[in-house]
Amino acid sequence: MKEKITGIILGSIRHSDRFNVTGVYTLEKGRIAMLTPAGTSRTARQAASRLQPLSVIEAEVNRSASRELGIASGITLLRVWKSVYMSPGKATVAMFLSEFLSRLLRDATPEVNVWNYISDSMEYFDAVVDKTAIANFHITFMVGMTRLMGIQPDLSNYSDGMEFDMQAGVMAYPFSNARRGSNRINNEKSAFLMKLARINYSNSRRFRFSGKERSEILDLILKYFGCHFPGCDNIRSLEILKEIFL
Repeated sequence: MKEKITGIILGSIRHSDRFNVTGVYTLEKGRIAMLTPAGTSRTARQAASRLQPLSVIEAEVNRSASRELGIASGITLLRVWKSVYMSPGKATVAMFLSEFLSRLLRDATPEVNVWNYISDSMEYFDAVVDKTAIANFHITFMVGMTRLMGIQPDLSNYSDGMEFDMQAGVMAYPFSNARRGSNRINNEKSAFLMKLARINYSNSRRFRFSGKERSEILDLILKYFGCHFPGCDNIRSLEILKEIFL
């Protein structure tokens, strides 16, 4: 049985001499895995060029009772990114975010708002040329994802001296040092969260972070996601990303 899918590529791993297993977040099925061509054949090279991190594709997946994973064919690019894979910085961000999303959307069901947000964000990223907006893109993207994943921090009751409780997603008054848990952000960094919560694609170029600040922000955001979606705070490509934007 053949099924047509519209998907965003989350990454591939080698399965055999003939096939890779490619993770895809699809409009129709949510997160799926499919077999894609591997090796050095012309078909495999063409497929690889269309299955780069966060590519948006259409394909047919042929499923059979004798095979656990369907085989993809007719892979075409639905949107063509002109700059993402040509720029080392943008390509590294795409690699990082594809790994992050692969963990975040591990068991995800179809959600059109999430799919559109990822696809539209990449369209913006492909077009943007402002260096600060590019350097802040992954931070802006993940802040936006907190809303779509139902974990947007509630900062409405913030006042000076309060801490951010990552597990509860709310501001709270400090415990004594003896009771302070590892999932609390101190009041100085919590005050900074109020500023960070306002970042979006329209204003991200105005957020001038140093490389050290950007690194610390990224660590905090990943830790916050990790509190709610285990594994999201253990991204292998994180250090490569930090090297690019320090």
